[in-house]
Amino acid sequence: MNILIVEDDSTTIESIKLCLEIYEPESKLSYTHKGEEALQMLREQQFDGVIVDLGLPDIDGVEVLKGLRRFSSIPAIILSARQSPDIIRKALEYGANDYITKPFEYKNLLKRLNTLIKANIK
Repeated sequence: MNILIVEDDSTTIESIKLCLEIYEPESKLSYTHKGEEALQMLREQQFDGVIVDLGLPDIDGVEVLKGLRRFSSIPAIILSARQSPDIIRKALEYGANDYITKPFEYKNLLKRLNTLIKANIK
């Protein structure tokens, strides 16, 4: 499993990385703090799934999602502290496959990610 995390919080990245190392040791993790860089990486590399925060320093995570959906249908999970029903609905309308609010349970995130990736492979 090759995953891209688009997240500006280093602690969250390290936590997900550790969780993947424990529960999915064969997985590969790439990450970036910026949305524009994420879109470039997603165009140039093959990923099985992407986890995107909404609060990025350069562009909003919804813009990353909109850009991604112009060229890819890989599974995308929004991972954000934003809990407004309007924001969640907007993210799902723009192509997020799932929306998880922070704080979150790491095993749950991995389970949902694995489910989406397996469904996308079929």
